[in-house]
Amino acid sequence: MADRVFALVLMVLVAAFWMESGELPEASGGAAVGPAFLPRVILATLFALTLLMLVQSFIKAEEAVRFTGIGGFLRLHWRVPALLAAVGVYIALMDGVGFVVASIIFLLGAFALLIRDYSRGIVIAAAAIAVGLPFGLAWLFETVLSTFLP
Repeated sequence: MADRVFALVLMVLVAAFWMESGELPEASGGAAVGPAFLPRVILATLFALTLLMLVQSFIKAEEAVRFTGIGGFLRLHWRVPALLAAVGVYIALMDGVGFVVASIIFLLGAFALLIRDYSRGIVIAAAAIAVGLPFGLAWLFETVLSTFLP
């Protein structure tokens, strides 16, 4: 039941952000897309994954979940606030060091928080993604979309 409620609330939030992204200016200065393009790609992906989670909540058997208070939640799910703090650091770094460097730092930190099996192959794959993805996105935006990232 918690998955269903969370999915519905998240879908409403995504819809609100989608409508707000319509307030962003149109493409200008020879850019192929406007500032709303990337947020809308992220929002569409988030909506699709949330819809998938909602469907799965009806398919899989219900598991009883007890809320033991905020302290119990944080002891069990300490990665959630740690990842939120990492997002804050990422945003703060973006202006100073740029998209590529800030993204590499953020992804390396996020993978360190989220990976539970530190086998050699997984660490190599995570490092390759953490370095390759920001460079790939920067190339895509600058070359294909004619939009420069910070």
